Amino acid sequence: MSNAPHIVVIDDHEIVGHGVAHAFHVQGVDAEVTWFPDLKSATLAKGDIAVLDLRLADSSTPTENIQSLMAQEIPVVIYTSADDPVLVREAISAGALSIVRKSTGSHEIVEAVQEAAEGRTRPGLDWAAALDADDDFVTSHLSALEAQVLARYASGEASDAVARALGISKNTVNTYIARIRDKYRQAGRTAESRVDLFRRAAEDGLVSYFD
Repeated sequence: MSNAPHIVVIDDHEIVGHGVAHAFHVQGVDAEVTWFPDLKSATLAKGDIAVLDLRLADSSTPTENIQSLMAQEIPVVIYTSADDPVLVREAISAGALSIVRKSTGSHEIVEAVQEAAEGRTRPGLDWAAALDADDDFVTSHLSALEAQVLARYASGEASDAVARALGISKNTVNTYIARIRDKYRQAGRTAESRVDLFRRAAEDGLVSYFD
């Protein structure tokens, strides 16, 4: 990013705000970091990036907070201990761009914020260890090959790369992606963009926000 980002940390504990500021300093990335204990008290502006905890003392829900931030065109990175799979999945469904564990290295939160500033997710691959994902949609709606195509494509691989990896044609990959989008739409789940597909794949346990 050409300009130093303004990061708004929303967390019960002020030390987390200091920790995020320190992470950017350690990584040599200029950033302005402010901290607030809840969304109601936060001072926000378009162009900010929110770093949000899942549990706040005001009993607000991830969905409420994320939707409020998104309505202000503020991308959201969840910074959490990830000890409650239900809340993590709720945050993914609500539109959080990335989930970062507080136990990871400083580069993780910095890179997630940088990606969020560009409107991108930052997926990882250790989903099983992070979320108690429900695979009912996958098993009941997608074939084994469709699930593999979705996992690779949603993680950022180009169609031709997916085709080479799975030994099928690029046209077949594109056909499968179109079919997968239709299946999610029929289930009432948005799947228009690649980010949408990533979120659906994350919710269904095929990809992960965590490294």
